[in-house]
Amino acid sequence: MKILHAITGLSVGGAENMLAKLIEEASTRQSAYDPSVLSLMTPGDISQRILNCRVLIDTLGMHQGLPTPSALAKLVGVTRRVRPDIIIGWMHHAVLAATAAQRMLPSRPPVVWNIRHSLSDISHEKPMTRAVLRLCAKLSRIPSAIIYNSHVAALQYEAFGFPAGAAVVIPNGFDCDQFQPRADARAEFCNRFGVDEKATIVGLVARLHPMKQPEVLVEAVRRARAKGRDMHLLIMGNGADDPRSDLTRTLHASLPADRFTTIGHQENVAHWMPAIDIFALSSGWGEGFPNVIGEAMACGNPCVATDVGDARWIIGENGGIVPPGEPEALADALIALYDIGSEARQRLGEKARQRIIRDFSLPEIARQYEALYDRVLDRAAAAQTVSPLSNDVRNTACAG
Repeated sequence: MKILHAITGLSVGGAENMLAKLIEEASTRQSAYDPSVLSLMTPGDISQRILNCRVLIDTLGMHQGLPTPSALAKLVGVTRRVRPDIIIGWMHHAVLAATAAQRMLPSRPPVVWNIRHSLSDISHEKPMTRAVLRLCAKLSRIPSAIIYNSHVAALQYEAFGFPAGAAVVIPNGFDCDQFQPRADARAEFCNRFGVDEKATIVGLVARLHPMKQPEVLVEAVRRARAKGRDMHLLIMGNGADDPRSDLTRTLHASLPADRFTTIGHQENVAHWMPAIDIFALSSGWGEGFPNVIGEAMACGNPCVATDVGDARWIIGENGGIVPPGEPEALADALIALYDIGSEARQRLGEKARQRIIRDFSLPEIARQYEALYDRVLDRAAAAQTVSPLSNDVRNTACAG
């Protein structure tokens, strides 16, 4: 079966990475689906991973804005050449392109939308994105299924006018060979960054953005330390090490200089994450499916997170959940994990890793995608079987 993935672009991003991971996973085994990719914009860095799997990438060469006549002509040409059995649109602009492509094919193959974005408040979106979202809502009865990567996003889009009956939640998948515990990680980290090995390392991996509310975590660690718990706070991510940031000033005002470490963007997050004793996510809003929780759990880290997005669902019984914006509650949850000791934390972390392997590993997520493709194609085949029969019945009735 031929499957055409239409995606806005192939630069580094969550949706692009997930598509590449699905194609890479399928290339390791015999899959019933033969993929090809259509990038609306000129392909970026992620494209090489897909090409390495010997999967064809076409592009419309679009820039931001409305599609040009030449782009529409290319869309017609690609879809008619590929002749897909099913079309998957990834992200808002590409689901419109996928729907247009379906309409251009005489066979009208089923189209599936893959929404990779939460929608807490449309006013936060750019004007063009708002217009695209409203058009998507009007056309949202067309796709055979609409994939969301979080339950929160499914509810948000339903409230915006997308049909609840088409919703299918398939979470992001994790490479549990890349993200896994490493026995020497903690000692290596402490030696590399001058961290006291006697302290318990509380870690946050996130870009510096207001919605991540790192200042809430800083205050929670300050309160935990004031109650006698020797915690060392690690914050890693783009902008975290900016000496001019409010975060830097808050850290220096709240914690001893030898009890916090800030590290900027790291390509090898999976290398350092196993060094963390307790992973903490302090986001106040804006999360859909927080990948970093799954990555931390795959590395064997017990987690504490605020109750945003699907954090509660991901963690399950393998950590703590607290209300957002409440440093005292976050401090209490950190203290609870601190007090059980390193051996109990290790056992909890192993349970967390087993949950990720069972429910969120790449092979499992790929299976869920292909099971959805099977259902969609089966329904399409059944509809084509029934339709001619219905016409015969109507013709007979008219003749009578």
